[in-house]
Amino acid sequence: MKSARAILFGLDRRVIVGAVRVVIADDAPKVILYDGDPFLPMQVPPGWDAKAVLAYGQERPYRADAGLLEAAGVSQSEGAS
Repeated sequence: MKSARAILFGLDRRVIVGAVRVVIADDAPKVILYDGDPFLPMQVPPGWDAKAVLAYGQERPYRADAGLLEAAGVSQSEGAS
């Protein structure tokens, strides 16, 4: 196990909205929930040391209801048959 710093970027991938410490057993987390918002792994910005920090970008929340799939602000009312 090791500790790492994860930098959380907003939807535009330019503004840092937070930084958290994560404990990693084998692989970095696939998602970080921060203040109720999901953050997914992204490439470390140019000029940053990729070995020193992890970078995560904010994603829009999604949900799946019967007959409705909502993702990244786009809704599709027709489901796959």
